[in-house]
Amino acid sequence: MPSSISRPASSDQAWLLTFLWSGLMAGPFAWAALLEVNYVLSYVSCEVRSKWMLHLSTAVALIIVGLGAVAAWRAWRASAADEAGPQDTRVARARTMAVGGLAMCAWFALVILATEIPAVVLRPCTP
Repeated sequence: MPSSISRPASSDQAWLLTFLWSGLMAGPFAWAALLEVNYVLSYVSCEVRSKWMLHLSTAVALIIVGLGAVAAWRAWRASAADEAGPQDTRVARARTMAVGGLAMCAWFALVILATEIPAVVLRPCTP
Protein backbone atom coordinates (compact mmCIF):
# COMPACT_ATOMS: atom_id res chain seq x y z
CA MET A 1 0.00 0.00 0.00
CA PRO A 2 1.75 3.19 -1.15
CA SER A 3 1.80 6.15 1.16
CA SER A 4 1.52 9.80 0.18
CA ILE A 5 4.74 10.59 2.03
CA SER A 6 6.82 7.81 0.51
CA ARG A 7 7.61 9.66 -2.74
CA PRO A 8 10.77 11.73 -2.92
CA ALA A 9 10.19 15.42 -3.51
CA SER A 10 11.27 16.61 -6.94
CA SER A 11 12.09 20.19 -7.86
CA ASP A 12 8.52 20.60 -9.12
CA GLN A 13 7.22 19.52 -5.74
CA ALA A 14 9.60 21.86 -3.95
CA TRP A 15 8.28 24.98 -5.69
CA LEU A 16 4.70 23.77 -5.26
CA LEU A 17 5.24 23.31 -1.55
CA THR A 18 6.87 26.74 -1.31
CA PHE A 19 3.92 28.35 -3.09
CA LEU A 20 1.41 26.52 -0.91
CA TRP A 21 3.02 27.65 2.34
CA SER A 22 3.54 31.16 0.99
CA GLY A 23 -0.15 31.40 0.21
CA LEU A 24 -1.11 30.19 3.68
CA MET A 25 1.30 32.32 5.67
CA ALA A 26 1.54 35.59 3.70
CA GLY A 27 -1.60 37.06 5.25
CA PRO A 28 -0.86 36.42 8.93
CA PHE A 29 2.78 37.49 8.59
CA ALA A 30 1.90 40.65 6.67
CA TRP A 31 -0.73 41.63 9.22
CA ALA A 32 1.54 40.94 12.21
CA ALA A 33 4.34 42.94 10.58
CA LEU A 34 1.89 45.75 9.81
CA LEU A 35 0.85 45.96 13.45
CA GLU A 36 4.45 46.23 14.60
CA VAL A 37 5.44 48.73 11.90
CA ASN A 38 2.40 50.91 12.55
CA TYR A 39 3.16 50.88 16.26
CA VAL A 40 6.64 52.24 15.60
CA LEU A 41 5.52 54.63 12.86
CA SER A 42 2.77 56.13 14.99
CA TYR A 43 5.40 57.96 17.03
CA VAL A 44 7.18 59.13 13.90
CA SER A 45 3.87 60.17 12.38
CA CYS A 46 3.12 62.25 15.46
CA GLU A 47 6.48 63.99 15.28
CA VAL A 48 6.21 64.95 11.59
CA ARG A 49 2.41 65.46 11.70
CA SER A 50 1.86 63.31 8.62
CA LYS A 51 0.18 59.94 8.09
CA TRP A 52 1.65 58.95 4.71
CA MET A 53 3.99 56.40 6.31
CA LEU A 54 1.08 54.55 7.89
CA HIS A 55 -0.72 54.40 4.55
CA LEU A 56 2.45 53.21 2.82
CA SER A 57 2.92 50.38 5.29
CA THR A 58 -0.67 49.28 4.70
CA ALA A 59 -0.11 49.31 0.94
CA VAL A 60 3.04 47.19 1.32
CA ALA A 61 1.16 44.71 3.51
CA LEU A 62 -1.62 44.45 0.91
CA ILE A 63 0.97 43.85 -1.81
CA ILE A 64 2.51 41.03 0.24
CA VAL A 65 -0.92 39.47 0.74
CA GLY A 66 -1.61 39.82 -2.99
CA LEU A 67 1.63 38.03 -3.79
CA GLY A 68 0.64 35.26 -1.39
CA ALA A 69 -2.72 34.96 -3.14
CA VAL A 70 -0.99 34.72 -6.53
CA ALA A 71 1.28 31.99 -5.15
CA ALA A 72 -1.73 30.06 -3.79
CA TRP A 73 -3.55 30.48 -7.11
CA ARG A 74 -0.57 29.18 -9.08
CA ALA A 75 -0.25 26.23 -6.71
CA TRP A 76 -3.95 25.46 -7.11
CA ARG A 77 -3.64 25.58 -10.90
CA ALA A 78 -0.59 23.32 -10.79
CA SER A 79 -2.30 20.82 -8.50
CA ALA A 80 -5.43 20.84 -10.67
CA ALA A 81 -3.31 20.04 -13.73
CA ASP A 82 -1.48 17.21 -11.95
CA GLU A 83 -1.72 13.91 -13.79
CA ALA A 84 -2.41 11.97 -10.59
CA GLY A 85 -5.93 10.86 -9.86
CA PRO A 86 -8.23 12.71 -7.48
CA GLN A 87 -7.83 9.85 -4.98
CA ASP A 88 -4.17 10.73 -4.54
CA THR A 89 -3.64 12.19 -1.09
CA ARG A 90 -0.83 14.46 -2.28
CA VAL A 91 -3.05 16.19 -4.84
CA ALA A 92 -5.97 16.50 -2.43
CA ARG A 93 -3.69 18.02 0.21
CA ALA A 94 -2.23 20.49 -2.29
CA ARG A 95 -5.66 21.57 -3.47
CA THR A 96 -6.89 22.00 0.10
CA MET A 97 -3.84 24.05 1.07
CA ALA A 98 -4.20 26.21 -2.04
CA VAL A 99 -7.86 26.97 -1.38
CA GLY A 100 -7.04 27.61 2.27
CA GLY A 101 -4.25 29.98 1.21
CA LEU A 102 -6.63 31.90 -1.04
CA ALA A 103 -9.17 32.14 1.78
CA MET A 104 -6.52 33.26 4.28
CA CYS A 105 -5.24 35.92 1.88
CA ALA A 106 -8.76 37.23 1.30
CA TRP A 107 -9.49 37.29 5.02
CA PHE A 108 -6.25 39.03 5.98
CA ALA A 109 -6.64 41.56 3.17
CA LEU A 110 -9.93 42.50 4.83
CA VAL A 111 -8.27 42.59 8.26
CA ILE A 112 -5.47 44.82 6.93
CA LEU A 113 -8.02 47.18 5.43
CA ALA A 114 -9.79 47.28 8.80
CA THR A 115 -6.46 48.06 10.43
CA GLU A 116 -6.16 51.06 8.10
CA ILE A 117 -9.41 52.63 9.37
CA PRO A 118 -7.85 54.35 12.42
CA ALA A 119 -5.06 55.78 10.27
CA VAL A 120 -7.67 57.30 7.95
CA VAL A 121 -10.06 58.57 10.61
CA LEU A 122 -7.80 59.75 13.43
CA ARG A 123 -5.24 62.52 13.50
CA PRO A 124 -1.56 61.55 13.94
CA CYS A 125 -1.54 62.79 17.54
CA THR A 126 -3.48 65.10 19.76
CA PRO A 127 -1.95 68.56 20.22
